[in-house]
Amino acid sequence: MDLDVAVVGAGFSGLLALHLLREAGLRAHAFDAAGNVGGTWWWHAYPGSHLDTSCEHYQYRVSEQLYRDWGWSERYPAGYEVQRWFRFVADRLDLRRSLSLRTRVVSAVPDDGVWALETAPGGPVRARELVVCPGRRPVEPAVDTAAFAGLVVRTAAWPEDGHDLTGRRVGIVGTTPATVQLVPWIVDRVASLVVLADGAVDVVRRHNPVYGWQERADYRAHFPPPGEPGPTPADRAAMRARTEDRRLLPDAGSGPVVLDDGYLEAFARDHVTLASLADLVRVDPSGFATTDGTHELDVLVVADAFDAGPPALDGIADGPGRHVVVARPDRTPCVDLQDQVEAVVGTILASTVR
Repeated sequence: MDLDVAVVGAGFSGLLALHLLREAGLRAHAFDAAGNVGGTWWWHAYPGSHLDTSCEHYQYRVSEQLYRDWGWSERYPAGYEVQRWFRFVADRLDLRRSLSLRTRVVSAVPDDGVWALETAPGGPVRARELVVCPGRRPVEPAVDTAAFAGLVVRTAAWPEDGHDLTGRRVGIVGTTPATVQLVPWIVDRVASLVVLADGAVDVVRRHNPVYGWQERADYRAHFPPPGEPGPTPADRAAMRARTEDRRLLPDAGSGPVVLDDGYLEAFARDHVTLASLADLVRVDPSGFATTDGTHELDVLVVADAFDAGPPALDGIADGPGRHVVVARPDRTPCVDLQDQVEAVVGTILASTVR
């Protein structure tokens, strides 16, 4: 396959890049190892996955028609609705004819003025420019789970409709946004739940109004979407009013705030235990032991942080004509990524002689 531009990734930024490049008349094609479009949202399909950013910021500002033809069901949609949005985008913009899913870019290296890619399956690809929208590699957990004989799952590799936890004894390692989102959504279905916490998290209860016909009409009347949203302020007083367990309250300066659906209240349940990672003694085939006792488990969940690790650039060399688009931790991803993609496409078009 010979291309003007190869795009690695079919998430928020990869789909946008593919659309803009094709609209400019370039031969562009995207590759993604996932089973469908959606990027991070395809991989992070654990129960309770939600946007912590108001839905209007996840719209593409390059297409008013997309904005008006799509209607969110609530202000902070669940992950499965975000996935449906990306599938709608891919179908409405006819991107799938220029998209290879379940296809991994094994390597990409400069070769005589072009980029030589090896894909699996699919074979060799050559492209003059390379746009890499890789997401970020999950940070390796602080706990080695290799000794555990049960099921070990990661929130960053949780397939849609996967891992039924009903009636199972579940442990969660780490207190990340994924932990805050997952706990309230599984607490009523598991036999027991223990969270091995590495610190407290600032949380604010999610106020998530449902969008009916009138709300959707009001939403569609405002285009383009607003710019960078302001951060959600921490509210320690509200947290203290929701729990008597002071271990759940941060004692340092305010960090990132996560919206929650009953995270603090879950720890008041009789079958839920909060343990400290600092008190971990060992992980063994049956679960793990802390200085306070043993916890026998069927499932051990590693709670990965969003956008915490380095860009996932395995096998992709550096070189002229490579453009990397990855969310920056100090910006709202859906706003920042649009800025980056539009800048990259502008650079490619400025250097292209057609």
